[in-house]
Amino acid sequence: MNAATVMVMIAGSRWTNTRGTDHRLAEALAQQVHVLWVDPPVPYGMSKNAPQKRMPCGHSLDSVGPGLMRLQFTAPPGFTRRVVRTVVPHLRAKAIAAAIRSLGVSTTATLVLSPRDEFPSLGGGIRALHVTDDWPAGAGMMGLSLRVVQGTLVRNISRADVVSAVSPPLASAVTGLGARNVSVLPNGCAAIPVGEGAGREPRKVAGIIGQLNERLDFDLLDELVDSGIAIEVVGPMTARAHEARARLNRFLAAKNVTWLGELAERDLWPRMREMSVGLTPYADNVFNHASFPVKTLDYLAVGLPVVSTDLPATRWLDTSLIMTAQSNTDFVAKVRTALEGGHKAEDHTARQIFAAGHSWDARATQLLSLIEEAQR
Repeated sequence: MNAATVMVMIAGSRWTNTRGTDHRLAEALAQQVHVLWVDPPVPYGMSKNAPQKRMPCGHSLDSVGPGLMRLQFTAPPGFTRRVVRTVVPHLRAKAIAAAIRSLGVSTTATLVLSPRDEFPSLGGGIRALHVTDDWPAGAGMMGLSLRVVQGTLVRNISRADVVSAVSPPLASAVTGLGARNVSVLPNGCAAIPVGEGAGREPRKVAGIIGQLNERLDFDLLDELVDSGIAIEVVGPMTARAHEARARLNRFLAAKNVTWLGELAERDLWPRMREMSVGLTPYADNVFNHASFPVKTLDYLAVGLPVVSTDLPATRWLDTSLIMTAQSNTDFVAKVRTALEGGHKAEDHTARQIFAAGHSWDARATQLLSLIEEAQR
């Protein structure tokens, strides 16, 4: 690890938000290079962490983990609006430059994982764009303008030295927008020691982890409720649409559903180990076809059997360890099969061995190899 250089990472969410691809990839990268995580802007006069701790105009820098610094900067309120949006890149670039000077390092690469933000106009090193979802297809779900998201993506593609995407369909879509040599860099999973939890006796409960939003197949959730299968849900409600929230609230209120809300990872893994099967009940739509659900590999990492709707990402993994359902009825039947199949230590270990080959550490190594190749 070269202490004189840093990778600037312009994230799609705040460090304190629900942990997703950005957070996990950043931590894995920080095992090999120093990373400067750049939060989205904090509106003037608002708190950066808590109501009693206001952030003054300018920027702040703090450590959030080994090899990982977080940069926060302020901007006028309404920074997604047209007029204010033109000011934010200048403020971000100014804050990054100040942070780089303060750290006494140079920039080896700038990595963008945000549907809102363009590469900074200043700064050296390789420009790498990692597309984590079909951002144009999901603009409405994220509360963003389709025109702005698509324009930002096209401009970032034109300036990037390295372009990667989490799934083959997404790589094809990005190629269609003008990118060349797009690499598939899927999401990964936690590095859980093989054999950990193999001797457990799980409860007969099916688990759903992750954010509760428009990605999920609401009709399938209703069928799972009607089946009477005990379901445990871990994750925050992030749906925006009124109808989506209503459908999810009805699901969560069912007698056979227990909703635990969002748990810290130190509490999540033990809870997952008590489950009998992990579920990926994604809806059949363009946005999901381009996605790569983190939950699927996380289930395998803790040794759980998995039932998923038919997604390109599941087909890419190409393993019989994931049961892929062709209909809602088939999905429910496969969940019952998993619940009644019992816990076998050898199956548990096989799932963990498979997941270990798809760790976030492996994904970080792949990304760094792409950047190093572009530097030659």
